[in-house]
Amino acid sequence: MTLTSESLHWAVNFLYHHSDGDFFPKVLEIDAIYNMADEFVEQVENKNLDLDSFKPGSCRRFIVPKDELAYRQATQLDPQDSIILSALIYQYGQEIENRRLTKEKVFSYRFKPDFQTGFYDNQISWNQFWQSAYALSNGFDTVLYCDIADFYNQIYHHTVENQLFASGFPNQAKKWIISLIESTTAKVSRGIPVGPHALHLIAESTMIPIDNCLVSKGINFIRFADDIIVFCKSRNHAKQLAYSIASTLDKQQRLTLQRHKTQTYNSEEFKKLCPSMIEDRPISSDEDKILRIIRKYSDGNPYIAISFNKISDEDWLSISDEIITKIIKDYLDKDQVDYIRLRWFYRRLTQIGHPGAVDISISLQEIENLSPCLANICAYFTSVQSIEKNKWIQIGERLLSLLNSDEIKSNEYLKLSLLSLFTKNKYINHFSKLTEQYASSDPFVRREILLAAKQNHAFDWLRDYKENYQLMDPWQKNAYLYAISGLPQDEKKYFINNLCTSIRPFEKILAKWVKGKNNSC
Repeated sequence: MTLTSESLHWAVNFLYHHSDGDFFPKVLEIDAIYNMADEFVEQVENKNLDLDSFKPGSCRRFIVPKDELAYRQATQLDPQDSIILSALIYQYGQEIENRRLTKEKVFSYRFKPDFQTGFYDNQISWNQFWQSAYALSNGFDTVLYCDIADFYNQIYHHTVENQLFASGFPNQAKKWIISLIESTTAKVSRGIPVGPHALHLIAESTMIPIDNCLVSKGINFIRFADDIIVFCKSRNHAKQLAYSIASTLDKQQRLTLQRHKTQTYNSEEFKKLCPSMIEDRPISSDEDKILRIIRKYSDGNPYIAISFNKISDEDWLSISDEIITKIIKDYLDKDQVDYIRLRWFYRRLTQIGHPGAVDISISLQEIENLSPCLANICAYFTSVQSIEKNKWIQIGERLLSLLNSDEIKSNEYLKLSLLSLFTKNKYINHFSKLTEQYASSDPFVRREILLAAKQNHAFDWLRDYKENYQLMDPWQKNAYLYAISGLPQDEKKYFINNLCTSIRPFEKILAKWVKGKNNSC
């Protein structure tokens, strides 16, 4: 077996404590696998099969807003695929990292797996990239800023294969990763999914030969993912280097530069640009005050969650609902909303779970403006602390109103994000309203309603859909199995034992967990 027990255990733990990607709610069924991790790992290992025996499952793709008009396509992998891919990258990722240029040259996704922060070194960041760019620009007349067009979607699978081979990945691992990627692109040999944490390192591996070529040409640059900053002697020199970089991208991998983002700056212009690119730039003294309080309890760690009990009464009360609402309005009132920065602010609020942003975040008047932040808003809602039960009931009513708004109905991803809140909070108990939508809804909506049924202990309602199980897609089937864990023991066992169950370890362990749960859950 190419994978070790340690790698599989790490992957299960990682996916349990984090979401499986950058955009989607956590797959709740991972909880079952986490609680039976030894048996899951044993199932995988006892197969005594090659990795290619674990055929990729069904991924999900959604259109995710970036700002008012721009979108990206994001992918959520089948949960078993997420575990295997995470385990492979954990086990062999250091070999990719060892081949990359130094951290002073390439700042993005530096491999350093850790349960708390994830796969990558949180000390090497976008902010550090721009701070270094500012410092390095001293002594240069001109700076060239390049952006690779549609980077992830343009990566050739053959390039990925070559880089995995060069990094010492075993043949089984290499073949399985390529098979997984191909399954997400309908066998088209170009493009890797946007979203899954582990795939960021795969994307970075494809830049290794390009980075090395630019160094060989004597080009003085730093890079963060698809952003390349080049330090030049003059504007004419910058023009020459732009052509040279474009030529390398084309010849190496048929990549292109994005014309409207690729431009030159004189030294003074660039020094003004750098601060505007840094995330930690408060829009007001109020935001600066809140960020200082968060840093006080987080020691500057942007990933750690801070318990309400650890924050002093004085500090907690100094962060009022009115102040947070005003900060968000300040962002939204700008002629051009800085959604990158606003999403960053929501992530900071998520660290402390302060309820101050609740009302404005589910306002019918603001939802159109806030839609590019909705995934961050949903993550924020799951973190909220010190809020009354009756308030959650009101929140649930407003969420239902939002689900019927034109902004949400027109976007599957926004609908999925909002519905996921009903699956995680027992006080948002408006389940009867969700059941009215079940029969006429898309499969991804039905999945969230099935998960909400478990949260609301609606096991008798779930019983009605036993006969529909075989007609469900794989994501619905997993949700249904997970949701019926509260049915009587004999009923669950009889139902599961009579299924044509998959031989996949994920479904086997999920079914075993369901049969073992008592009906008090």
